[in-house]
Amino acid sequence: MSHLARIESAGRVRTQDLAKAVDVPPSFLSKIMRKLTESGILDAQKGHNGGFLLARPASEVRFIDILRAVDFEPDTQHCLFGLGNCDARHPCPLHDEWGALKAEIDHWARSHSLAESMEGRR
Repeated sequence: MSHLARIESAGRVRTQDLAKAVDVPPSFLSKIMRKLTESGILDAQKGHNGGFLLARPASEVRFIDILRAVDFEPDTQHCLFGLGNCDARHPCPLHDEWGALKAEIDHWARSHSLAESMEGRR
């Protein structure tokens, strides 16, 4: 997303070109791009001169929107170790630390936009 925001003025970007630029396998990136498009963060166009663009200004795209689009919810109660019964009464070894970190990630993701992350990096 930050790469797309940086080159937004260049027009639409094809998955293959983006995959090469960010060193991600095209098949994996295609799945991510589909999720971001379905969530309304990206605009996709097929065919000649097709590709992806931000669907709204980078200042309106919060990181929480991006995380949710790719199925990562920092404020969920999932255990870091994948233990289904991890909670305050039955904590895993990192329950308190992971809970604090998730809270920090959630706060940051809700309060920062894609545009803010790009300031001074063009």
